[in-house]
Amino acid sequence: MDYQKLQQRFPSLSPFSNKTDENYVFNFNNQLYEIPKHTITQSELELLQIFSGPISLPNDYDLVWLEYLTDKSDVAPTVLPMHRLIFLHFDKAFTAPSLLRKVFEALLGKDILLISLHPQLFTIIECIEGNEILNLAHYLDPLIENIEVHFKIFVSDVIQDISTTKERFNWYVQLQQSIWTYTNKHVLTQQELLVPYVAQHTEPQAKDIFISSILKNATSQPDLLHTIKQLIEYEGNITLASKKLYMHRNTLQNRLEKFQQLTQKDIRQFSHRLEVYLAIIFLESR
Repeated sequence: MDYQKLQQRFPSLSPFSNKTDENYVFNFNNQLYEIPKHTITQSELELLQIFSGPISLPNDYDLVWLEYLTDKSDVAPTVLPMHRLIFLHFDKAFTAPSLLRKVFEALLGKDILLISLHPQLFTIIECIEGNEILNLAHYLDPLIENIEVHFKIFVSDVIQDISTTKERFNWYVQLQQSIWTYTNKHVLTQQELLVPYVAQHTEPQAKDIFISSILKNATSQPDLLHTIKQLIEYEGNITLASKKLYMHRNTLQNRLEKFQQLTQKDIRQFSHRLEVYLAIIFLESR
């Protein structure tokens, strides 16, 4: 597809101006273009992403890896040691990959592979040496301050074998369209994603049966369920949860007792705690 055909399909297409966040920005033939988001449908967005190319990066080795991971090449450029994939999802088009590389290499203390999938989505391949794995949630604010653009981070589990990297990479790329609907967090790990992911992919009827079986009449009390969910996330520690929730300990204890009366579930028991947490996640995903 050439530029004229794109313009026929998308009359609002124009060269990238960097003047508004209300436009979808993409790379076509190494040029950035933008289209007002309100003028394109979801299917048209998916079409644009198919034809969108990566931003030119200064390191040709990164482009070789991009070709391998996107199935344009069948042979991995090299054998990697243990590694993880870090996806950076920008709020708007980001056009300074050299700065991105510099900031992350300084933070991680090592060279990285940096791959541009489109102007709002980059992937870093970080090789893991020893047992030192940096928790990026602790560094998001200074990273944003240095790069001067807001973004979110998805971090994969450590991958042991290069033979699974391409498969995992493509699965993670597909998830980027929806993972941020599962959580309010700005840094999300693969393990944190799995429970809400399962919730989104469970059949509605099965969800409804599970929710009603576990939560019973508590489903009509969202504030109570929110408190119980928070308490579970603080491992059932009432003292800690009351401090974090700015709630008197006795008030929290009373809510817990009320929840037990409504559901006959005691979240001090692991199996009950797991069932209740999943039921609340299912309810939130409806």
